[in-house]
Amino acid sequence: MPDTEKAVFLQIQNSKKPDQIISVIMSDSDAHFKTQGLKGFFDLEEIWIERNEFLVSMEEYAMLLSFLLETMSAAQDLNLPYSYMENFEHKGQRYTLIVRDGHRVLKKKGQL
Repeated sequence: MPDTEKAVFLQIQNSKKPDQIISVIMSDSDAHFKTQGLKGFFDLEEIWIERNEFLVSMEEYAMLLSFLLETMSAAQDLNLPYSYMENFEHKGQRYTLIVRDGHRVLKKKGQL
């Protein structure tokens, strides 16, 4: 019987390492989407994005998650430590990535 509480909404594949795929999971019980796979590949906290914000800017967030996946992978290949930046910019847009309850909450700057 399928798990109706959580459904894979999107999968993002590393273009340089096709075996590295993370999923974006939609949870019926919470108002967010979350990544699944970052902990397994890189031992990093999973990322949560508020549901309404993700749906409004889905392509933008998919491209951002792809960028983060590939930078994490590149750091791993070079045996360099990788850590999230709480404030950063990508393609002219500023974001925050704040620790909350064992995961990271990703938001566009100004939506705190």
